[in-house]
Amino acid sequence: MIDYLDSLSRLVALDTVSPIDDEQLERCAAELSRYGCRPVGDRLFAFGDPAAPVWLYGHLDTKPIGSRTAWNTEPLTLTERDGMLYGLGVSDSKFQLLNALSVADPARHFVLIDTSEETDGAPGAAAFVARHLPATLLICDGARGDADLYAGYSGQADGVFHLRTGRATHHPARPGGDAADLLRALLVAVAGCPRFTLTGITAPHTERSLAVQEIDVRFDIRYGPDEEPAVDALLEAWPHTSRQSMAPVAGARAISVPGLVTGGLAPFSNRLGQLGPLKVDRLVVVPGAEPDNRNHQPNEFIHIGQIEHHQDVLRRVLDALETEGNGHE
Repeated sequence: MIDYLDSLSRLVALDTVSPIDDEQLERCAAELSRYGCRPVGDRLFAFGDPAAPVWLYGHLDTKPIGSRTAWNTEPLTLTERDGMLYGLGVSDSKFQLLNALSVADPARHFVLIDTSEETDGAPGAAAFVARHLPATLLICDGARGDADLYAGYSGQADGVFHLRTGRATHHPARPGGDAADLLRALLVAVAGCPRFTLTGITAPHTERSLAVQEIDVRFDIRYGPDEEPAVDALLEAWPHTSRQSMAPVAGARAISVPGLVTGGLAPFSNRLGQLGPLKVDRLVVVPGAEPDNRNHQPNEFIHIGQIEHHQDVLRRVLDALETEGNGHE
């Protein structure tokens, strides 16, 4: 077996900032070939037989580096310090992908690797899964919360509300009002979406103090199937621009693994929901990251012990699926 830390170091050194261009994709193909992976579709790689009843999914692309001065280590160099491994994408989600490749058996499992999960919005992975509809799909991505594994993942609506009064700006001492009433009304409306997060507010800059008539409110909403009607109603009622939309996805049946805590929907989303809910028998999310790993931030890291823990959970889930017949009745 290829040395794990050497392999992780090679993956971190691979520039996979999304969106990935053709040159980056060629480097991905060369590196992934070391594991027996092959191209299988639109910026997708895999090993194993897609007819296998159990699929594992992971992604190789990362968010941008951001400000290099904010990093205490070289972002594209795996660096060990005090029992922690630092590097861009090490937590989200290169070590989790490497774990999937490490525990999967190509004779019994199919591993699908996405290079478009983070930012470019390509629906290739969702279309590929929808076309094949495996009996069981394991998502090797995300950060653990109150459970070791989840029965699905949340939907996500990410965009910008556009609040416009239609009036001209004016001096605050003059009558005519401002956009504050619209903002207050929006904040009342979003109360029907419990997992609404305000991620930014902008308004036109003026040199003088003038009544604001335009406000853009950036938002992120996570939701489950029961909350979807409220989210749809909110988005229909308020003018907005959508940045990305992913449906909540859960399998038809849950899995129980002795000694592990199974939660409902994971609090995060996945681009596999871009084309709507996937009709798979079982969808199991097995996250390996921890909330403090600084995903999508400078100085992203993992504790070395997370590697073995995540591999152990993956093996136990795969063993449980094998015992139960891979999700088939």
